Amino acid sequence: MSSRLPDITTQYEWRDCYSVGNAIIDQQHKKMLLLCAESEKCLESAGPEGCEKFHDLLHEMAVCAREHFAKEEELLLAHHYPMLAEHAEEHEQFQIVLTDFLFAALEGKQDRLGVFRFLSEWWIHHILVSDLDCKPYLVES
Repeated sequence: MSSRLPDITTQYEWRDCYSVGNAIIDQQHKKMLLLCAESEKCLESAGPEGCEKFHDLLHEMAVCAREHFAKEEELLLAHHYPMLAEHAEEHEQFQIVLTDFLFAALEGKQDRLGVFRFLSEWWIHHILVSDLDCKPYLVES
């Protein structure tokens, strides 16, 4: 690993302690974790192939996040999660930042390190904190 990487790097391997007890949500989280790992790989990719890989990553994360957020919010609503509005706001903020990265990339400004940091922080702070706090409302009966 390069010394220029931020301190927030983590092992991008699924651990049972990440589970919220819902197979669909856990599978979506696993996919997002893989995309975080891909963002790290994009740091070292160069040339046209690296640009294409970066665009693909951003697009795939946008699609994955949109599907995940919709399903998670549907479940939280159905189980009367009291902090749903705040949780949905975190999802909205993620989509705004990701959209900014997408538009910048379309204009030729690929902030690969910024995307890596953003996705890593999101994984650590939202998935491993906020989503695990929701676990009682997401666990399958």
